[in-house]
Amino acid sequence: MKLWQKVFLCAFLLFEAVFVAASIYLIEHNFNRNLQKEVERGLTEQFIIYSGLQNNWTYIDNLNQKLGLTRDNTRLFLQTASQEYAGYFDKNLVSIEILDENNNIVFNSFNRKFYGKREELRIPLSIDRKYIIRDIDNKSYLFVTNGLKLKEHAFKLSYIRDISDVYTEKSAQYSLFVKMNIVITLILAIGLYVMIWYLTRSIRRLTRSAQTIAEGDYTQRADVLSEDEVGILARNFNQMVDAVEDKVEELGRIASNKQNFIEYLTHELKTPLTSIIGYADLLRTSRYDEEIFFNSLNYIYSEGKRLEALAFKLMDLLFIENEKPALKKGNVQQLCSEIEEALKPRLMQLNIELAMDIEPHILLLEKDLFKMMCTNLLDNAMKASKEGNRIYLKGYHTGEDVYILEVEDEGIGISQKDIPRIFEPFFMVNKVKSRSQHGAGLGLAICAQIVKLHMGRIEIASKLNQGTKVRIIFPAVCN
Repeated sequence: MKLWQKVFLCAFLLFEAVFVAASIYLIEHNFNRNLQKEVERGLTEQFIIYSGLQNNWTYIDNLNQKLGLTRDNTRLFLQTASQEYAGYFDKNLVSIEILDENNNIVFNSFNRKFYGKREELRIPLSIDRKYIIRDIDNKSYLFVTNGLKLKEHAFKLSYIRDISDVYTEKSAQYSLFVKMNIVITLILAIGLYVMIWYLTRSIRRLTRSAQTIAEGDYTQRADVLSEDEVGILARNFNQMVDAVEDKVEELGRIASNKQNFIEYLTHELKTPLTSIIGYADLLRTSRYDEEIFFNSLNYIYSEGKRLEALAFKLMDLLFIENEKPALKKGNVQQLCSEIEEALKPRLMQLNIELAMDIEPHILLLEKDLFKMMCTNLLDNAMKASKEGNRIYLKGYHTGEDVYILEVEDEGIGISQKDIPRIFEPFFMVNKVKSRSQHGAGLGLAICAQIVKLHMGRIEIASKLNQGTKVRIIFPAVCN
């Protein structure tokens, strides 16, 4: 027997064995799952009927005792209540049967005759439920039975469900499997014969690698199986793919950096524009006052300059990989006061109070990035707060030679499962509210990157409906 014939025969038999075994397993597994679901459904529905009868009888019996009625009406109750429960289900699928302790019928909505012994009725009379599946008139039925005790009378409650569809579906799947197996076997035999006859093993591997790479998976490489012409071709092919992969990754990084720049810049334009619009509206609606006029124009000018500087700082932040922004000594208290003034119009509009307690300190920082970070944190706190809430901005020293800046709110808080993800770009705790407030889920991602550039670390603690506290720990430089 030739090699290609051996390969053909082994591959064909292996595929057929695996396909048949897997198909049978899937069909049986699917059948068992469906059957188990039907059994669980039957047990549940039978328990609902049983509980309903027990509760309804208890209520009626107590009512009879209060009215002084002594007539035994358990059978009438069971007939009436069972008829009502039977109406809740499809009469073609579900039936109810109630027998007394002598197996005399009290109520029966099952319209087929039984043949043979009723094994489920031979169980001890108790509340433990038993089930059995039996075939009647070419159909399969699930019987769920347990004891039902009403006063001094004992009954047997049976729930009967037609589960023939489960077995019918299994037969249909086997029929489909046989047809598919015949078709697939013919196709496989023809395909294997043609491929193995015309192609070599090395060429097949190289072809599959080329197809995978053409689909976009540039990590795929061809196997170099020999040193002949095919092996040289595979080696040169891998070198070409290495060069293509490097170029694609480079283009991807450039595109990602451009997109991130646009997203960051759009997000950061919002807050200074809000301040500019707020002070412009103040000038437009207020009577002329020289001090208000001068201060408002000054803040409009300073926020405009901040927008100008912001674009360049974000570009540096996103595109410079090996260099860091120049850190200079800055007064934390002064910078926080400037931030407070810039946010006043929005705080007044939202009726939110900003309580600031900043201990004087000099840190090595980049002023615009520091203000951007604080503004983002306060902006998030305002979004999470309600009208009349208070936001706290604190700065203080510790005995560990560090300076801590805290932003705390009394807002909606963050769930514990969301806290590990809040620094991911574009992640939003409340997407509907964030989108309505023009948020993009970038604020905390920007803050985390700025803190990293300042050689600090950021921590967050939050409880739902109680508020959130963000702590930024800076290395203390000098007082």
